[in-house]
Amino acid sequence: MHEGSKKIYLATPPMIWSIGVRALEFRNLCWNGFLLRVPWEARLVREGGNAKTGSMRIEAESYFFEVKWEEVQPKKIKPLSEVVSAFIEKLEKESKRKIPFRAKRQANVFNHDALFMSVKTDVEERVYFWYCEESLRVMTILFAFRSLNPASRTIMKQVLDSIRCHGEETNLWTVLETEFEVPSSFLLTERKLMVGRTHLLFLEQKFSPFTQRRREILFDYFSMANVQFESYLKDLNKWVEKWYLKDLKKRYRGMKFEVPAEEKISTHIALIKKGRGRGGFTTRKFALYTNVTWYCEDLNRIYSVTTSEHVARPLGAKLRIDEETFEDFSKEFISKVKCH
Repeated sequence: MHEGSKKIYLATPPMIWSIGVRALEFRNLCWNGFLLRVPWEARLVREGGNAKTGSMRIEAESYFFEVKWEEVQPKKIKPLSEVVSAFIEKLEKESKRKIPFRAKRQANVFNHDALFMSVKTDVEERVYFWYCEESLRVMTILFAFRSLNPASRTIMKQVLDSIRCHGEETNLWTVLETEFEVPSSFLLTERKLMVGRTHLLFLEQKFSPFTQRRREILFDYFSMANVQFESYLKDLNKWVEKWYLKDLKKRYRGMKFEVPAEEKISTHIALIKKGRGRGGFTTRKFALYTNVTWYCEDLNRIYSVTTSEHVARPLGAKLRIDEETFEDFSKEFISKVKCH
């Protein structure tokens, strides 16, 4: 099957609401610490920021909704009424006209007290504002529909009822048909969602006197693999050497891999490459790497995931990474990747 023809993998079965002769089917969308269920037809078309402050926009033919979040300090929390006023002021500035709102009342989103506002512009807009004490973020979700009808009301209800904005030690991510979990201490710092390739980089940093430590998860997949890399699908080591290793070595200078091995991960035979890196003059650097590459026939993609841990200390200081702990971290992440 060609990419896009298969259904997206869900941790739970899709939920279907019947509205007259029309059925609405919903799927998970997980991004930057949010989990919500969206209509099957809706797609993530724009996103930015990270789990602390950012946004995402989900669109379909006759509607869209935007989720925005902003980190706040506990001592600097503004009343939601001020957040609403700032939202209206920005909306009026952008439209260059006075925007009348028809309703403003109390609401509840994922057990948070919220404010609801109804706005009539060129479309029907409904906006919810709330503060999440657990993640220390102010949240806004805006729904915009051409018209309000039973289907649009059901979409709003399902999205709002499904929102999870806190409470997990790991953040679940969905990228088209692929699901994986990333510890909540990792922030999304790079992303490229392109035709033929998706690239995401997650970063965790820890600082202490004279020592810098960081862990990275580099998640890549390449679509239409039997078109782009047909002659390499039976020898993934050759694919890595020819098409991917240059990118890795450019990012991780001084990296050297050991002899590769093969291992069965889920239903796939994966190529495992482990490596080390050293460098630095006034600052000494040491790193460990694990790269796991496999071909998923169901989705016709090559996945290549690199986990790494890096430590840097002044010249003369000892460098140490707990290799067993790093290996456990790498295996734990790979074990929770569901590509189809």
